[in-house]
Amino acid sequence: MSAIIFIKLVESATKLKRGVIMRVSAPIGKWIAKLYKDHDQFVDNLLEDYNLNHSEANLLIYLYKDGDGISQNKLKENLGVDKATISRAIYSLIDKNYFKKRKSPADGRVNLIYLTEKAEAVKEEINDIYQQWFQIFINKIGEKEAKRVLDNLEKMYEIVQNKE
Repeated sequence: MSAIIFIKLVESATKLKRGVIMRVSAPIGKWIAKLYKDHDQFVDNLLEDYNLNHSEANLLIYLYKDGDGISQNKLKENLGVDKATISRAIYSLIDKNYFKKRKSPADGRVNLIYLTEKAEAVKEEINDIYQQWFQIFINKIGEKEAKRVLDNLEKMYEIVQNKE
């Protein structure tokens, strides 16, 4: 994110109705980064039995949710990661027999990514691992408050992306 977008976000998000700027005790990025790091460690620990890491599991979760038969480029765009990162994760998942590639019938230059039987067999377990992380928050702050936090994070993301 560029510094200008971040500054605009901070300025617009912190102004109160009377034009007074609200002061925050720590940058929001600090808390998001800490949560992201802790999330990855938590998930990685639980994924060890499946010989997976959080980056690979994120691809599995995406295909579980949105269906397989997607191109590598479309995955890259939808997940917001660079080509090298997505390529490494895909080839690792192919090597571990969680993904398979097939040529697109519409365009032979394009490879489509599909889940294997092995990936389908662990679908519930992988989804449960991610749910366990979220359940920590639900247990402490309740489902309604946890949903409100997620909704607000999504709104903040949309503001930064100038989608709102």
